[in-house]
Amino acid sequence: MTTLTAPLRAAAAQQQLSLLDTHDSINPSAPAADAVGWQLGRDYARQGVPLPAGHLHAGSPLYAGWQAGLRQGEAHEDPAPGLRPWLQLRLRAWLEGQGFDSTLITPHYLRQLERQHCPVTRAELHDEIGHPAQRVLVRLCTSPGYRAGQVAVVSQLAAQALAGRSAQQVADLALQAARRAETVEGLEPASWARLAALLRYSTPEALETQALPLLPPNRLRLSHPLHGLQAWIGRQLASPGWSQRLLVLHDQLSGVPARQAMTALTAALAPLVLRLPASGPALQWALEDLWLDARVQRRWAQLATTVSPLTLERLLRQLPPPLGFVVEQHQALAA
Repeated sequence: MTTLTAPLRAAAAQQQLSLLDTHDSINPSAPAADAVGWQLGRDYARQGVPLPAGHLHAGSPLYAGWQAGLRQGEAHEDPAPGLRPWLQLRLRAWLEGQGFDSTLITPHYLRQLERQHCPVTRAELHDEIGHPAQRVLVRLCTSPGYRAGQVAVVSQLAAQALAGRSAQQVADLALQAARRAETVEGLEPASWARLAALLRYSTPEALETQALPLLPPNRLRLSHPLHGLQAWIGRQLASPGWSQRLLVLHDQLSGVPARQAMTALTAALAPLVLRLPASGPALQWALEDLWLDARVQRRWAQLATTVSPLTLERLLRQLPPPLGFVVEQHQALAA
């Protein structure tokens, strides 16, 4: 499983990593069934974040932990960036009865997921509660628990469209919207296609040879090396010298059919890359939209059928990462 990560500046990473304090984590007197909620309430108090009003009652384990944290007088006066979303995501997992990977999903990790525009609707995100473009963290995989690599930031409108649907269900709705050429549940056909792509990236059984019209968000774990290869190619196209870097990929491929397919894909991409915007969100969106070109789709499908998953995994380990990104590979169990 592959992740393309855009590293943060060292100073920001150090600031975030210094926030967590895991000592004295569980109250021995709290009932075992309520230990997670009790600890969550205590963390709300310790980080200086008000407990949601619905839990301010004596029967709530969050309230009991919150009171314990206040009595200990350990609250921070100014919660650092990433702490509020971290607490809110843990609260959602607790309310849903889902596990939460507290080892890897940290405030620092959630800061790396931040983005200015929704990957699905492309609307500019903000924090106005209830607005369709409100920034929301969502779980992309329907398997139990909130796990690193399977959480993304989208708009409230996209989160409502997702609403626990599987990758196949979203793909069916995307096809339905495209056939009707109309908005479905507030999303245009292109937005449904991007939402389907977002889920396909993190769903192993959803693999298809069709190219995905979406660049994977930062820290998203890709379920198949074929997705990793497309992400690698897409990111290479964003900076000068892309044709030479694709030639490196061509030379690493084994067998005449694979190399011919790569040459054909490069030729299909070239005229589209020459028309790319210089920078900003427009560049990101154009890099995604070029995969919708019918010729590019055919060439990509041809390449996908000539390279095995094991070969792709080897290539992703050997190829130089895209400029500004780190390629990480994870064991399936860890993912």
